[in-house]
Amino acid sequence: PLQVFANIAIVVMDEEAPSVKDWFTWRDVFHLVDIICCCAILFPIVWSIKNLREASQTDGKAARNLEKLQLFRQFYVMVVVYIYFTRIVVYLLRNTVQYQYLWISEAADQLATLAFYVWVAVKFSPTEANPYLRLAHGDESVELAPSSSSHA
Repeated sequence: PLQVFANIAIVVMDEEAPSVKDWFTWRDVFHLVDIICCCAILFPIVWSIKNLREASQTDGKAARNLEKLQLFRQFYVMVVVYIYFTRIVVYLLRNTVQYQYLWISEAADQLATLAFYVWVAVKFSPTEANPYLRLAHGDESVELAPSSSSHA
């Protein structure tokens, strides 16, 4: 909710004129809050990686947990790259290019977002090779017991 508020405030601030008192200060504060919220998203990912690493060393499903660990490591790197690029590089582009080239920062932002979403969709799509949707080896032979619903 805080990140949504910060992003809405950034949009509203972008529509205001810089002549409003403390406009630059508030704009920078909202960008900082947005970056802090993005970094806070990284903690559950790191925690999941830590838990998967510990689980791969303790239980008998080490190979499966190592696959999940590899996927989460890739996801962590992509999230860091996405956050860095969209929150910092695009911001710097937006504030340094000339007005007629301002569209480049928006295009870079949108292309990075599209690439990130496509990558996540490909990596986490429901397929047979997906380590999160694979059935355990013993689960395939489970049969239901016949129901005894005959009334005599």
